[in-house]
Amino acid sequence: MLVTVWRHGEAGSAARDADRTLTAHGVSHVTASAELFKGWCQRSGVIAPSLCTHSPLVRAQQTASLLHDALAFSMTKECEKLVPGHADYVQGLFLEPNCDHQLVVGHQPYLSHLINVWCDSVEHASLHPSGFATMQVTLASRGGAELLRCEPFGYHQ
Repeated sequence: MLVTVWRHGEAGSAARDADRTLTAHGVSHVTASAELFKGWCQRSGVIAPSLCTHSPLVRAQQTASLLHDALAFSMTKECEKLVPGHADYVQGLFLEPNCDHQLVVGHQPYLSHLINVWCDSVEHASLHPSGFATMQVTLASRGGAELLRCEPFGYHQ
């Protein structure tokens, strides 16, 4: 299965971390990164994601909504296992088994750690806001994936 992990867009501050919303720059950056991703999928013959699983935190919800508008996947699903602090990202408990290409919107440092473990490498750059990476995942475990594309900064000029 294909899995694209996506870090939420740039968020402002709030009294509670869970309530942080995307900044205007974050919104435009997610939208531009989505267009970059969409173009790469079309040029590379990569099937578009059909499902987006996201953290319940506001900034991840907003990012998932913007990605839905740009990519038109058929289903969005909130997942508590993607909240910061969960140590089981690398176990892939958020993956849907019958999905050809799943988009996962989450947080740092968990997403970059997941890429490094699944691809059995420490060479990949940290995902910045709106950064994404697509992997061909055979097994959600160390060395069980191949990195197909990594845009750690997402769209940038």
